[in-house]
Amino acid sequence: MAVNYWLISGGFERVVTMKKKIFNVRVLVICAVMSAIGVVLAFFIHFPIIPAVPFLEYDPADILIFMSTYSFGIPVGLAMTVVVAVVQGLTVSASSGFTGILMHFVSTGGYVLAAGLIYKLVEKAMRKSGAPRTAMEITSLAGSTLVGIGTTVGLMTIWNIWLTPIFMGIDRQLLIDNFLYLIVIFNVIKISINGVAAAIYAVPFRRLAYSLTGRTVAEKDSTEKVSGHVDTMLGFGIILAELVTITIIVLAIIKS
Repeated sequence: MAVNYWLISGGFERVVTMKKKIFNVRVLVICAVMSAIGVVLAFFIHFPIIPAVPFLEYDPADILIFMSTYSFGIPVGLAMTVVVAVVQGLTVSASSGFTGILMHFVSTGGYVLAAGLIYKLVEKAMRKSGAPRTAMEITSLAGSTLVGIGTTVGLMTIWNIWLTPIFMGIDRQLLIDNFLYLIVIFNVIKISINGVAAAIYAVPFRRLAYSLTGRTVAEKDSTEKVSGHVDTMLGFGIILAELVTITIIVLAIIKS
């Protein structure tokens, strides 16, 4: 009897472990595709919003990162941020160099951390209170978007005061007196567009993504984390390979 129980429980654990590994790999593949699409979108859609600060360009790549964060958690969002920031900084925004990569990571990563955390906390609290799913989704997305926008604008204001004078080779006080308000306006516009767009499409994307991974939204909404060093390394490999391949193809098509 005890042996049978041990065999059954052991078999069940192996099945659960296998399902988690399959889920993790599928999540990583989805995020690789989303990262690649984000870089391609940034390649074709990037333009200055305010003519007085043309070095600050809008692009929609962050929308895909934010949606993936809501669906799969903060670690996934940060991993995508690193990859997209580096690849985009070496291709689309190569003129900005390392400074551009760093600023991109701080901006997008700040939003991922702030919005992802608020989303998780609000969703968890409302789930415990027995709130309807629709109300829970709207409240958590609205709250996380507002906090994400505020946090990122604040972060980027500080970082622009510090790094932009070095990047542009101008006096810091000159930047504060003449350009800082324009930088703040730009960040408010860009982050608001991407944050609101991500919130609007977060729920349908999560349902689609979870259907592709073989799970229902009701199982473990956005709290699932990609675990295991092997899966993490595999994920980075998939993401990097996908991004490099698609970037090379797009650049080759445009130059031809």
